[in-house]
Amino acid sequence: GELFFTDPPYGLPMQNDKDPLKEQPHNGVYKVKKDGTVILLADSITRPNGIAFFPGEKRLLVASSDPDAPNWYVWDVNGDQLTNGKIFFSAAGYDSTWHGLPDGFKIDSKGNVYATGPGGVYFFNSDGKKLGMLRLGNASSNCALSADEKTLYVTNDMYVLRIKLRN
Repeated sequence: GELFFTDPPYGLPMQNDKDPLKEQPHNGVYKVKKDGTVILLADSITRPNGIAFFPGEKRLLVASSDPDAPNWYVWDVNGDQLTNGKIFFSAAGYDSTWHGLPDGFKIDSKGNVYATGPGGVYFFNSDGKKLGMLRLGNASSNCALSADEKTLYVTNDMYVLRIKLRN
């Protein structure tokens, strides 16, 4: 298969774009083809982080962990290109006392998105409409669904949480 990934500067010692070890002039969304070729698909996001496909793998969602642009972005996937990019949901203007930024997320088999972000876990439908939010006291970093999609697991600064979901 092929591999899609993001390349934020968090793995560098200084964890920012000024780190002398930074080899690329941008932070990107990439695709590794079957033959090993690496393709830059997008360089417009300042802090690309979480990445996942919607069911059918025709749309790609990417979280931006930038405090100045705390957004989730969505694109159509067309071969070796991402097209029709837009903001899926913006957390801009969130309460500054809320911890965390858009980070890891999971998309279920119906296209619903469970995303860690400022203040807790956000729930979106496949069109980016916010269905709800679970407020948490600590910054959340990632989440995963059980195989039957009835339980959501969330990691944050202090805990691993298990949340039973409604149908």
